[in-house]
Amino acid sequence: MPTPSSCSRSRSRCARCRAVSSIKCARRCCLGKDGVHEGRRHFESVAASYGTARPPYPTVLYETLAQQGVIGPDLRVLEIGPGSGEATGELVRRGSKVVAVEPGPELADRLRRECPDATVVVSRLEDMDMAARQFDSVVAATSMHWVDLPTMLPKLGQALEPRGMLAVWRTVFGDPRVRTPFRQAVDKIVAGRGTSVPRSDPLDPRPTVEELEAGGRFRHIRSWQWPWQIDLDALQVRALFTTFSDWRDPGELDAVQAAAAAQPGSVTEHYVTILHLLRGTTGEKDAVREGPY
Repeated sequence: MPTPSSCSRSRSRCARCRAVSSIKCARRCCLGKDGVHEGRRHFESVAASYGTARPPYPTVLYETLAQQGVIGPDLRVLEIGPGSGEATGELVRRGSKVVAVEPGPELADRLRRECPDATVVVSRLEDMDMAARQFDSVVAATSMHWVDLPTMLPKLGQALEPRGMLAVWRTVFGDPRVRTPFRQAVDKIVAGRGTSVPRSDPLDPRPTVEELEAGGRFRHIRSWQWPWQIDLDALQVRALFTTFSDWRDPGELDAVQAAAAAQPGSVTEHYVTILHLLRGTTGEKDAVREGPY
């Protein structure tokens, strides 16, 4: 993981202080008294609409997790940062015994109502006590970039059964390989912020496989990419962008809604969901890393 002094080389920045990723800027200027990063606190402010504004993950993701033995009947699964339960419900429906760790009280309340069969813990992951061999799998749905990896990867490795699974996925909102008039308008809005941040590869979002393997607690097995698309009207576009932690300016939200409304009919958005699957190295003698996607 980069250090704060290496911010100029980082590929992921805090929207406020431009420090290296949420987990590094949390050590500088964006951490509240309760230990919650202000980016994550934003999700609390949109908790009422978060679950309906964010599109669901593709079904093939859950099918793959089940095929790989990450989720399924009676498997003990730790879910990191579930929000209002965008993935939790599907994990429970497939028989997993889910412990969901959510730092936001409002999101956690909604999660309890939506997923009463999940055990919801209101806590930062870094503050949670975990027993050895407590879980069969750990999953993180668009949340692992908020985690202090050097601190938590060893703890997660210890909390897993030997050779337990770590599944980390997130959706890239805006496939860079598909350019549309709406996405060109979004780029202009972002360019108007006047910040100079090195561009990263959207299809290699943080945390990267290398970051997840750092320290030797987990070994990469395989990664998948699933492109998909969804049609949204202007109000749905605004609702979705409102859930993004770096889209908090009302003027920008007005502009993105207007850009969507200017398109004929609905806006067809092209997204990519990326899954990284790793296995804990505890009890592993001869781990073999498969090729990347």
